[in-house]
Amino acid sequence: MSSPSKTEAKKDQFVGNVKENVGSALGNESLEAKGTAQKSDGNVQEIAANVQHFVQGAYDQAAGAVQGVVNSFTGNNSGEAEAKVQEKKGEAERKINT
Repeated sequence: MSSPSKTEAKKDQFVGNVKENVGSALGNESLEAKGTAQKSDGNVQEIAANVQHFVQGAYDQAAGAVQGVVNSFTGNNSGEAEAKVQEKKGEAERKINT
């Protein structure tokens, strides 16, 4: 199974919504139901993508913080800076996907 994609999720939501509305306007219950299902699939995929990115962000934030402390104790200034970047990147990704 591939990773959930926000782009694919938005596409499915849009196409599903169009099918649902066209089916409703034409009285085509089958098309309307297919649109509703596709739109729902898109919603689920978007939630899954958000969760995946949130978890990755939380991991990067925690790993960067821990590595920063280790590098600080060992006097590794460049490693400490890299860890800070990872921590801030994770924090930003986590916040975006909240």
